[in-house]
Amino acid sequence: MQESQLRSLSSRPTFSYGASTYVPAVDGLRGIAILLVLWYHAPFLFRDLPEFTTDHSPWETLGLAGTMSLGGWIGVDLFFVVSGFLITTILLRLRDWGGSLWVFWGRRGLRILPLATLYLLVLSVFMWLGDPLEMLPHFEGWAWYALYLGNIHITLYGWQPLAVMILWSLAIEEQFYLVWPLLVRACSRHRLLWWSGGIMAAAPVVRAIMLSVADYPATYVFTLCRLDGLAAGAVVAVIFGNPKWQAEATRLCNRLAPFASVVILMTFLVPFSPSLPETRPWFFSVFGFSWLAVSFASLLGASLNADGLWGALLKSPLLTSLGRRCYGLYLWHVLIAGCITAGLEPFQFGFHVHMFLWLAALLIVANVSWLLFEEPLLRFKHFLPYAEKKPLQSDSKLVA
Repeated sequence: MQESQLRSLSSRPTFSYGASTYVPAVDGLRGIAILLVLWYHAPFLFRDLPEFTTDHSPWETLGLAGTMSLGGWIGVDLFFVVSGFLITTILLRLRDWGGSLWVFWGRRGLRILPLATLYLLVLSVFMWLGDPLEMLPHFEGWAWYALYLGNIHITLYGWQPLAVMILWSLAIEEQFYLVWPLLVRACSRHRLLWWSGGIMAAAPVVRAIMLSVADYPATYVFTLCRLDGLAAGAVVAVIFGNPKWQAEATRLCNRLAPFASVVILMTFLVPFSPSLPETRPWFFSVFGFSWLAVSFASLLGASLNADGLWGALLKSPLLTSLGRRCYGLYLWHVLIAGCITAGLEPFQFGFHVHMFLWLAALLIVANVSWLLFEEPLLRFKHFLPYAEKKPLQSDSKLVA
């Protein structure tokens, strides 16, 4: 759910540590991630579903595709793995080039803070108008979400209205951006690899403790419970950042990719959902996020130099465009759904009409957001260069 990109003066679509190379496949993965999240939220936004019971799942009335949408939340886990990879790659290069962490934090803030602030301001205007879309009933936790502590607020007080609740994952990433650079700066690559592996091993233990103490949603949104996805992405960054390991790592990820795909498909077919107690057995609550982290990390490693049909799909204009705009798509999708629902209330349109108009309106809003707000602000990153031109292996520039 962030817009870090690795761009180069070269157009080679392969991952290279020595030169700052843009990898279209990574944007493609982010495009898939945002589509999964939209697929997951659509029934919640547009279906008046009956209560979920142990004997009946209302998703069963939606057909196979509707039932499988209950597993679309794993798009957030894919975002975590990609973010861990991109941020760790940038930080390793920044360290090698002698760049300042303050520059990194400044650039991250420039990418993340303005749009999130605008989104909260728009929500507050709707609240000032009396909440005409009925999206924020009795909500009073603005400060938590403005300070990127929304996941802590949910941990303490339970699920909140969806329009603000979606900010929990952004809060985890922002907290990661604050602390992780210090660890990367202090550790060698080998030690960072051990740290990342240790975090992945510790996460299920933390979830088991949290499950017994606080149950859901704390197990799902508390920062220490969700670090394995970010750490898995960091492992890929460290391994693929070493030219001696990259070829063997690619072969290993290619072998693991079919098994990873089966694990991911299983999550769709069961399906497991963190939002509904009846679909989350103890073993999945503790270990499920870990096996998804490893699976997505394997697919990420296999995708960096992917060719053939999979490579062409990831590098397609549609997915890469969605990947570049995924932050706006994620932030605006619930609010746009509320507007569509309110606008169509006098009419008797069905679910699919709502879906079509929602996606069309969301694409328009996200493009306007990108072209008129996000992209112009990103130009100010030129005033925050990572380092003067002195990379270790080539004379290229990192833009993120």
